[in-house]
Amino acid sequence: MARREQARYPAGVPCWVELTEANGELSTSFFGDLLGWRFEDRAPEGAAAPYFVASLPDQDGDVAGFGSLLAEPVQNPVWTTYVRVDSADESAERVSTAGGTVLQGPTDVEGIARVAVCADPAGARFGLWEARGSGGAHLVNRPDTWNFSNLVTSDPEAAADFYGKVFGWRTQNVRFGGGAQDATMLLLPGYGDFLEELAPGTKDRHTESGAPEGFSDAVGWLSAVPYEALAETVAQWAVEFSVADAESVLIRAAQLGGTVITPLADMGGMRYGAFQDPRGAAMAVNEFHQPPT
Repeated sequence: MARREQARYPAGVPCWVELTEANGELSTSFFGDLLGWRFEDRAPEGAAAPYFVASLPDQDGDVAGFGSLLAEPVQNPVWTTYVRVDSADESAERVSTAGGTVLQGPTDVEGIARVAVCADPAGARFGLWEARGSGGAHLVNRPDTWNFSNLVTSDPEAAADFYGKVFGWRTQNVRFGGGAQDATMLLLPGYGDFLEELAPGTKDRHTESGAPEGFSDAVGWLSAVPYEALAETVAQWAVEFSVADAESVLIRAAQLGGTVITPLADMGGMRYGAFQDPRGAAMAVNEFHQPPT
C-alpha cells in the first residue's frame, strides 16, 4: 500500500494544490459550505500553525491542502501547485539553472514529502514534491476536486522553454469544439502510458469529469496574457476544480462573500467560470458535458 501511495503520480506531473492565506487565516468554512469539503488538521508534529487537508464527505481521499507545509508567510492569498519530482534537491538545482528562483526549501515535512517552493523567470510560483509518505491528491477529475492547473504568463514561449528544462514538458495547441478558440496544453510524454499501466483502459478515454479524448499526456494549460493585463497582478499558476453545476457554485460563492471574476461561459463542451474567495484567492470551476455517443 505504501508503495502504491508513493507511485500515484510519476515525476513531472502536478500532484497537489495548497491554499496559503495571509496572516495564517484559512477559508475552510467558506469552502466547506461551497463545495461540501470536510477538513482534518494534518500539521506535522511541532508545527507552529495548522495544516488542514480537505476531503469529500462521501469518499475517502485527500483533495487539497489549506495552510503552508513550509510555514511560508505570504502577503496575499495564493494557490500553489506542486509537481511530483524524484529529487527535490536536483529539481531545485534545475530551477535555478534554467533561470528560476528557489523561494524556500527543499525541506523535509515529516511523513509527507520533501518540498520546495519556487518561481519561474516570470515570477509564477510552483512547488516541488518528492514523496516521502504522501503521493499527493487521491481524488481528482471528479466533481468538487482539482481538475487542472493553468499557467498564466505574458511570455508563453519562455515559459515552455523553462518548464521543458525543469520537468521535460512539451506544448501542443488544441482547438475546442472545432471552433476558433485555441488553447495550449502542457504535456509530459509518456504520462498516458503510465495511466494505462496504473489503470488499464483509461488512456484516451473520457474521464469521470467528461474531459475530451486526447488528453492522456496532459498535465496542465498554458495561457498567454498580454503584459499590460498582468501589470496589476503577476504571472501565476491558477487552479481549476471540476464541479457538477458551475452556475450554482458561482451563485453560492457570491452569496458566501466571494466575488465572481469570470462570468459563466460555454467553451467547447465545458462551462467555465472563476471567483475569488472572501480573502481574495482565485479559483476557476469547470463543468464538463459528455458528448453524445
